[in-house]
Amino acid sequence: YLALKYLPVPKKYYANYWAALFYTINPFVYERFLAGHWTHLFSYALLPIFIFYLFKFAKNPNWQNSAWLFGILFLIGIFSLQFLVMVILILTIYLLYQILKNLISKNKKQLADIFKFTLINGFIFLIISSYWLIPYLINQPKSIINNFNQENIEAFKTSSDSRLGTSLNVLALYGFWNENQPWAQYWLWPKNNFIFWLTISALLFIIIILGIYYGLKNKNYRQKTIFFLISGCLAFIFSCGIGNTILGPINQWLFDNIFFWPGFRDTNKFSGLLILSYAYFGAIGIVFINQKLQEKKFKKIILYALFLIPFLYTYPMLGGFARQLQPVWYPKSWEQVNQLLDQDKTNYQVLFLPWHQYFSLEFNNNLVTIDPAAKFFGPKIIQGQNMELDNVFSQTKSAEYQQIENLIITSNKKPDDIMADFLQKNIKYIIFSQDLINQDNFEYLFLTSSKLQKIYSAPEIILYKLGNF
Repeated sequence: YLALKYLPVPKKYYANYWAALFYTINPFVYERFLAGHWTHLFSYALLPIFIFYLFKFAKNPNWQNSAWLFGILFLIGIFSLQFLVMVILILTIYLLYQILKNLISKNKKQLADIFKFTLINGFIFLIISSYWLIPYLINQPKSIINNFNQENIEAFKTSSDSRLGTSLNVLALYGFWNENQPWAQYWLWPKNNFIFWLTISALLFIIIILGIYYGLKNKNYRQKTIFFLISGCLAFIFSCGIGNTILGPINQWLFDNIFFWPGFRDTNKFSGLLILSYAYFGAIGIVFINQKLQEKKFKKIILYALFLIPFLYTYPMLGGFARQLQPVWYPKSWEQVNQLLDQDKTNYQVLFLPWHQYFSLEFNNNLVTIDPAAKFFGPKIIQGQNMELDNVFSQTKSAEYQQIENLIITSNKKPDDIMADFLQKNIKYIIFSQDLINQDNFEYLFLTSSKLQKIYSAPEIILYKLGNF
């Protein structure tokens, strides 16, 4: 809906509906839904409003337009800091262009208004964003983002495709780092039917190329076409990241020299801006094709066929993501364990095993998901935050967490001694989910301790209570 209402595209021949459909149904959105990246998708959904008020503010800089522009900027930042930085980059580049343009034309009032409203509302934006800015600035050395190293960048680099390579994969709006992980084997991919997908891709890119051609040729669309062409090219360059392309050294330089760039270890998020450009060019292409077909037969049939392309290009999104995403109930055993914990009104913590940030749960159709223990049992849970992706084992810098992790996976202490250490850290209970029985690479030999009392057992889950020493 937001794309339909706010994307700055022509409304002729329902071109705005085509753009909104494509902005909604595409591989980027598909992959992020499957990965559970809800917050990034919220920010992505707000991009059309940001672009709308960016153009509006540049044309008529006043209180209302600037308040909307920076208000949307704030909302984007609530959901995703990466998308916030991306739109701030766009805002900075576009406003610098407007400033230069007004300097050349000597439009002093327009220039003064751009400066005034940008500075005032930018200052207000900083104040209302202080809830995360101040903690970040105070604790920079402890921030996970500031500790992303080359291993992180390598682990999250843009995925290649065996048939397309990296560049074409990104142009096709794929390249999410998880595509090369076992996670991808759980899902349907449009590219599995490669000839069909290639045919639809060719039709899609014909529309986009025609849109670029007509947008540059027609003076009514030229300025916005240039804007989306530049932003699309930059988005493509950045989205490729350090993947196997000639653009790799450029992105590596950015990681090495721009202090905030390591925060974009998943550079494929820039594809969200690439889709903005595709949606705009596609809408212009729809207008161009329909104008050429004014005197032709079967015009309506061709128009309907053009509207089928977004659906066919990412067809597994239809039918509830081809029934791949389904709600499931937690087992009753989990609820019973939670009730037992709630009966204890003392101050304590609970260790949850298996010690992995991501693992498969049988009740969730054995899909690999993030460990849901803390969300279900509450903040008293201590759980694994070891992502174990390529050469990145864990990102947590907490000394307390690392001490507990060492006791779990590397300690040579006797089980009873480990229990004593757990009690010193106020760990009173251990929950052991049995989903990885006979598959886990960690053994948890301390569970054999004589100081552990099993107070609840079910096929899915066991609850232990630590005895007094």
